[in-house]
Parts: sequence; C-alpha cells; structure tokens
Amino acid sequence: MNSLDIVGQYGLSNALPILCGVALIKIEKQETNDINRKQDFIALLDEVVEKSKFKLLPELKNWVTLTSSSLDDNVFFAIYNAANRHSALDIMDYFNKVVNGRMFGSRLHSVKNNESLSKLAISIINLNKDETFLDPVATKDGAWLKILKKNSNQKITLQTLQPLEACLAYLNAKANHGKNVKIYNQNILIGPKYIDENKELIHFDSSIAAPPLNLRMPSNLINNSYNLFKYGEIGSTSTDWGFVSSILGSLNKNGRAAVFLANGSLFGAGNRKRVRNNVLRDDKIEAIISFPERFFVDALIPINLMVFNNHKTDMKNKILFIDANQSGWIQKNKVNKSLTSKGIEKIVDLTRKPRDIPNISKVKSIDECQDTLMVNKYVTKDHIKIDGQVYDLNLDALNQRETVPIKEKVNIQRGYNMMRNKEDPNSDLKVLKISDFTEDESINYAALTGVKDSGNKALDEYRIHKNDIIFSVRGSLGKVVFIENEPTIPTIISSNVVIIRAKDKTIEPKWLYLYLNSLFTKYFLRKTESGTTVSILTIRDLENLPIAVCSKEKQEEMIDFYDKKNEQVVALQSKLQEEKNELKSQLGEMLGSDKVFLKKTLSDKKKS
Repeated sequence: MNSLDIVGQYGLSNALPILCGVALIKIEKQETNDINRKQDFIALLDEVVEKSKFKLLPELKNWVTLTSSSLDDNVFFAIYNAANRHSALDIMDYFNKVVNGRMFGSRLHSVKNNESLSKLAISIINLNKDETFLDPVATKDGAWLKILKKNSNQKITLQTLQPLEACLAYLNAKANHGKNVKIYNQNILIGPKYIDENKELIHFDSSIAAPPLNLRMPSNLINNSYNLFKYGEIGSTSTDWGFVSSILGSLNKNGRAAVFLANGSLFGAGNRKRVRNNVLRDDKIEAIISFPERFFVDALIPINLMVFNNHKTDMKNKILFIDANQSGWIQKNKVNKSLTSKGIEKIVDLTRKPRDIPNISKVKSIDECQDTLMVNKYVTKDHIKIDGQVYDLNLDALNQRETVPIKEKVNIQRGYNMMRNKEDPNSDLKVLKISDFTEDESINYAALTGVKDSGNKALDEYRIHKNDIIFSVRGSLGKVVFIENEPTIPTIISSNVVIIRAKDKTIEPKWLYLYLNSLFTKYFLRKTESGTTVSILTIRDLENLPIAVCSKEKQEEMIDFYDKKNEQVVALQSKLQEEKNELKSQLGEMLGSDKVFLKKTLSDKKKS
C-alpha cells in the first residue's frame, strides 16, 4: 500500500479535493516544500488559479478551499504530505481509480467505468495519430484519456456537462502532458462551444461518447444551433438521440463515432423513434453491439455500443448486429463485467469484416430495421432459457412452421392508463393489474382496485368479457388469463395488460389462450422484449407474434384434450391437499395436540 492508498482512511470526500489541489500546483510547476500552514496552501492555490489561462479553475479552487478549511490541521497535513510525495500524474491516476462516473450528485456515466469497453471503442474507430477527436459529453477521464496516454500530441476536444468535471479533465490532460487538448463546459444540447474564429462549427474525424442515461431537461433549453438536430425535434425525454444528433452533426464527411446507449434508445417511441428512424434512413448506423447488464458500475442495466459512420462503403444500406454475450468474451469482476482480450478481438474483427455467424452476428438491410434496433431481434440463437429450463432449438423446424401474424386473427385492445387520483375503493367498476393475476392463471377479483367515473361510457372499451384473453405486456411479460365466463364484477384492464379477442370464427378463443401459454409464445417474447429495467412488449411486436395455422377441428381436439387432462390435474391436486392435511392431523395426534385443540363441528359453529 502506498501513501495515496492511505489517504482513504481520512475519507475520500476529504482527501480528493486536497489531492487535486496538490496536483494543480505541481502541474503549474509551483514549489510546495515551504507550505507549513493551510493558509499558505490556499494562498498558493489562489495564485496558481489567478495565473492560469483555464478560466474554469475557480470552480476547482472553491472545492479544494472549502474542504481544506473544514479539516483539522493534523488531518489536512496527513493528506497533503501523502499527496506531496507523488507526481501530479500519480495523483490523478489514483483519483481516476477511486472515483467512478457518478460524481457530485450527477449521473455522468463514463466509459472509464469499463476500461475494456473504452479499449473496444478506440479499436473500432481506429483513430489515426493525425486525426481529431471529440467527446461532447466528456467526464474527467474515459476513452479520450486512453487516447491521450498513447499519443500526447493527439488533437482532442472535450465538452463537459459540469464545470468541475471540466477542471478534473484539465488536470488529467495536463498531468499526461497533453499538448492539444481543448476543454469546454456546457451541455451540448444547449449548444456547442467548439467554434472557430469565423463563428463556425468545428468538425472532427472521430468521437467516442457515453451520454448520461435518462437525462431530462426542459425543451426550451434545447438549442438547435448549428443545425445539430437536423434529424428531428429533440424532446425533454429523448435527450439520448439529441446527443447522438449533436455528435453526428459535429463529425466531418468521413467521420465515425462510437456511442454507448441503453436499450430504451433502440426501441422507444415518440421523438426518439422519429429521430432514430431518420438517422437509420440516412444510412449513418454501421453496427450495434449489445452487452449484458453490469458493464458500467454506476449503471447496472444492459448497454449497447452503436457505431456510426458518415462515409459507409462496404456496409451501405446495411447494419451489423453483434451479441457480445458469448462464452469466452466476457469475464465477471468484483462489481461489474468486462470484455476479455478474446472478446475485444472477435468484435473488432466482425466490425472490419461484417458477416453472419450463428448465435453471434447478423447483417440486415436498413429496410428490415424500422421498428427496433434491439440486437436480440436480429441475432437468432440456437438455444434459449425459458422458465429456468435451457432448450436447444431446431431452427430449421422452427422456420418451417406455417404461421401468420396474430393481428390477422385477433383484435388487440390496449389498457386504461390508471392514475392514482382515479382510484376509488367504493366504486363498482374495478381495474385489473398484473399483480391481480393468480398463480393458477385466474383473477383475484377481491384484490381489484376501484375506478372513479364508473358511469363513464368511454371506459367501456377497456371492459373484459367472456372469451377474452388478458395478456401482460409490461414487467412480467406473457402472463395470460382466459376469461371463461362473463365477469360478475364490471372490470377494465390497466395499461400493463391488453385484451386479445378472436375476430373471426376460424379461431377458438380457448385454443388461442393455450397457444399464448406455449413455448412458442415464450420464445417469441424472449426474442422481442425490450426495456431497460422493466421488460416491455410493444403493441407492434405483439401484433406480429406468429401463431400456428391450425384447423378448427385440430383446435377443438386440443381444447378437449386440455380440459380432460386439466380435470385430472385438479383432482390430483385436491387429493394431494387432502393427503397433506391428513399427514398434519396424524402428526398432531402423535404430539397430543388433538387433546388440546378440539375441532368444532358445523352444528357447534352454528350454536356459537
């Protein structure tokens, strides 16, 4: 353990500002040996900041000064002396090691959080030493710092979301002797800062970026200066594609970029979908690589690396999809996962020589990718895990099945968006949620929540009736209930479920229920589900669910078989419960509980 490791005992919130203060002084080549009082340290820090040409440093100085002033002299000098024995580079390397992407109450997700992803992205964009590089959502370190460590002359431009992040990036750049690093501070959605003397936007050869996840900002702050959002309007909840648009708009005609995005960016509706499809049609997307959860330590959800290219050649009008969740490609660490050297090598090779490999990669035309860019929709695996059981798939047999999209045979009714202020426990009208489904595939009517405005005829379209199939499309996907009889309690469905109704007599509702409970449907759901933390099945995907072409006679035969077998199962379950009760009774007699706990007869209960 070196002296920098020891400072952690004083609390990183105390140690880190002082470490950065010492690093700044050393970077500016100021003498530190004569400092015997905190006041001297703060005064020297003021002097350094005053002389510096980097105008954001007062933000750093204030952070360091505030912490230093609050510390006991002994604690302060223990931290200071430990830091002073090391170079600025050592200090900043330690800082980068102990601080992840979530800083100062913000959600800034840095590629640094996973060095293997950073290495992969750098390899994919294949940056030449004479080319320019941009990170418009930069944090203190990340891919840009790895590039700088390899070539201190690399022309790098950073724009951060927070001034303190800009200061920390400045320390890292200077400690690593960066000669051509320019750092700005401002949310790129508000506007770019990399403007030349003619007030024109500077364009770059390459970019690697990890935009903040789930960032919301007021629409009136989003500024389409320099036409960075030419692919469509950016809303307050579609900032992920706002960042993508700004990156694409900041690249030159041959520019390429690698951008890390969550699953929600690949299938979301509204502005997000419009911008995504416009980028798709403009043929800017070259590859999409999916990673499982726990690659970013501060974002445990699955992540994707999207590769963009302003000058596609061999992949014109095509996209390469890669599923990186392969044996030998990924290793588990203490808190996260990372790519192995083999994984990086294989992915880079695929991006340079795009091709179809079963279970791993698929090349698709952009015309086939309008609805979603989720990798699992295009890369078909020959095995799948369903309900805890792993199945090998006979893909030839699967593809030879005669099917039709379910929308040809049924109507699908979306659910009612139930708000809390619409709840009324005394209402005669109830609403059905996924939580009201029982384990035996029925409905717990006693638990249903009441809905205001029970007399509102507009709610009738959400009512469930005999022969309806209730199907969950959010959370626990694919839960299914068959309404065999007309409900005695007026009930509507919530927004996390849908009603599926056969629209012609070629489909028996109960057969459809059985099919929706089959492995075929569960396989389809596993392939098409989307979402970040909550699984979602879009209505469009549900409409395209393939159902078997089956004669009416065959359907009736299956229903009859099911009913008879189910009766036997119910009888066996009842018998099993009787046996369990008898066992308890016999054990009770052996313990003598029958002499203490006397069973009442029915007549006794009536008397009491």
